[in-house]
Amino acid sequence: MWKKIALGAAAVLVASVVALVIFYRTIHNEEWDMRSAAIATVTSSTYMKSVDRVESFVGEKAYMIAFGKDAEGKDAIAWVDGGEAHMEYADAGISEDEAKRKVTGQNPANEVLRALPGVLNGTYLWEVLYKRREDDGERYYYGYYRFDNGEELDTWRLSKHK
Repeated sequence: MWKKIALGAAAVLVASVVALVIFYRTIHNEEWDMRSAAIATVTSSTYMKSVDRVESFVGEKAYMIAFGKDAEGKDAIAWVDGGEAHMEYADAGISEDEAKRKVTGQNPANEVLRALPGVLNGTYLWEVLYKRREDDGERYYYGYYRFDNGEELDTWRLSKHK
């Protein structure tokens, strides 16, 4: 009797795992396809020959941001919008660390959560998500800094969490 129960439980467990894997793949397939398309666009239409990672940026429009290197190993960033890519060498603008330092330089209490290249009003920039503890809670912010010179463009203040 115990053998039948154990076999039944094992079968249910295996079926559940298979169903979860299929569900996970179904949900993520579109994102994976967009990343693959971004890599193909970047490597075929820019000087970037290898892509290290691809991130999603959603602003006014959705962009795939590709980080990689050209044939000589020089770091580059590409903003991909559909089948079009805009590439800049990483040293043509401020770095991710410089964008983060701008935020912490404004207020040492700012805790940077992430920084990602993006586009706002047609301007290539760094979007920095950070939070700051205030007297009556915690508030999250998005800071926007021009990619080319680090000029602060805007700060979006989100609602406070207690």
